[in-house]
Amino acid sequence: MKTSMKLIIVFIIAILASSCDLERLPYDKITNEGMDENSVTTITLGTYAKMKEEYYYKSTHYVNEYGGDNVSLASGTSDAFAYMYKYQRLTNNYYPARVWKFTYQMIVNTNTMIEKIPEGQSVEMDQLLGENYFLRGYLYFTLNNLFGRPYVQSPESNPGIPLKLTSDINDFPSRNSVKEVYDQVVKDLEKGASLMASEKSSIYASKEVAYAMLSRVYLYMENWAKAKEYADLVINSGRYTLITGDAYKTYPQVVPENNTETIFAIRMVKDTDYEKYYMASYSVGSVYAKINDQGWGEMYPSESYLQLINQNESDLRRAFIVEQPIGDNSLWLRYVYSDAPTKTYQYVTNTVVQQGDNYVITQNPGMYTSPTVQKETVNGKTRYYVVRSDNSIKYYVDIEKALEDLNGYPKRFIYKCSLQEGQAHLWSPVLIRLAEVYLNRAEANFYLGDSDAALADVNVIRTRAQIPTRVKANLPTGVSVLDWVLEERRLEMAFEGHRKLDIFRKGQTLDRRYPGMHLTGAFNTIYTTIEPNDNKIVEYIPQSELDAYPIELVQNP
Repeated sequence: MKTSMKLIIVFIIAILASSCDLERLPYDKITNEGMDENSVTTITLGTYAKMKEEYYYKSTHYVNEYGGDNVSLASGTSDAFAYMYKYQRLTNNYYPARVWKFTYQMIVNTNTMIEKIPEGQSVEMDQLLGENYFLRGYLYFTLNNLFGRPYVQSPESNPGIPLKLTSDINDFPSRNSVKEVYDQVVKDLEKGASLMASEKSSIYASKEVAYAMLSRVYLYMENWAKAKEYADLVINSGRYTLITGDAYKTYPQVVPENNTETIFAIRMVKDTDYEKYYMASYSVGSVYAKINDQGWGEMYPSESYLQLINQNESDLRRAFIVEQPIGDNSLWLRYVYSDAPTKTYQYVTNTVVQQGDNYVITQNPGMYTSPTVQKETVNGKTRYYVVRSDNSIKYYVDIEKALEDLNGYPKRFIYKCSLQEGQAHLWSPVLIRLAEVYLNRAEANFYLGDSDAALADVNVIRTRAQIPTRVKANLPTGVSVLDWVLEERRLEMAFEGHRKLDIFRKGQTLDRRYPGMHLTGAFNTIYTTIEPNDNKIVEYIPQSELDAYPIELVQNP
């Protein structure tokens, strides 16, 4: 039976609106004869539109960024993201559940397009077919990162997610291995790249978008040669340039199609999407900042991240952290008493006043041996410190403007996901950008034995940030060029949903020995560190999906 364009549109609306798990719809009612460029465009746009759902992009961001060490929760909350932040996995957490559901809805849609669009019909149809291959590869990669272990950890034996590659309503695959999922991702992305010839804007897939994604995927697979090859293709394409100068400090405020650094983004529309998706209160940015009385402003940059970003006062990336000073411009000294005998990690602040060249403590001076803050010069830099009244502990402190606080945590709002077109928490999530591709290549170059090329790419990013470049002759003892590469990646890609994945794919231990609600009685178990082989780094498959699936799906341990 031939299907009219109207029925095709009804079909895509049904897919994107349905609440079923793996959609059981009459795929066989769509025929090749019913497919023309307009109808295929409509259906493909439906998949892009589905990515705008807050429970898709926001949930993936929460898992991958809140599970890292760049953030610190300053408030108790009933929102389920707190469980992901705290590594308290639940089989009924609605964030992972919605990612699973929405991802498979979109995958079913791409499967139908891949089956029904004949290759070679026209340049335009090949472009749309390629976009569907790209989208399927991107979606499987993202979903597998939530529910499967890192590729570097026995990918042949560790379970990934089910690869549903057909529109057959009776096709319910079991879980594939992590390696099988990655192999399919690579296959889809490479196929998509071979079909796409149009230079579309950054809110749609293109050949270069697929190349950039392949660079990331191969990096995670530790196929360094391929990661570099695809990074080279993107960088040398000439399609993208780094935003420089003051313009970089307002990077998130520019719509993606007008931003020369953005490679692929989910486009949010001013006013329309802001109200439709309740972005004032339920967007990524609303948790990071309160702007014009909109948002919650309860997730702040971590102390360990602040120590890195504050190494260079000229760093343009500091503009993404907006402090909330107390109106009277008073000063305080701030420290984290991590070396105290009880090994607690909370902020301590005391008001100080400047008297000549010294700072004198005016709030609880009896806590210390002297009300005058001590100072010393190390490697040409002045450091301030205080000594506890019993002479047992020396604390290094920062002297800074006193800030407003939330539950004792200094308010430092993160503006990296807000203020698009001046609207408080409007933001088009940037999924891939040029800076990442440079850092992909830097890491690949290091492992390919070219540390000079690795540093050159790192220095491209540091030059843009307006901070001193790295020189191998200045490597500190015990530090490698790779350490510099990964540190720059952390600084540059912070608050963009990469950090947790980067920590564990590199076999590192998540270190959260810094202040935050993860160390309070607001939750049951306190984790200051998470090892890369810990079961907690992988989300549970939602129990509702296990119950609804016709065959057994093995739950993550």
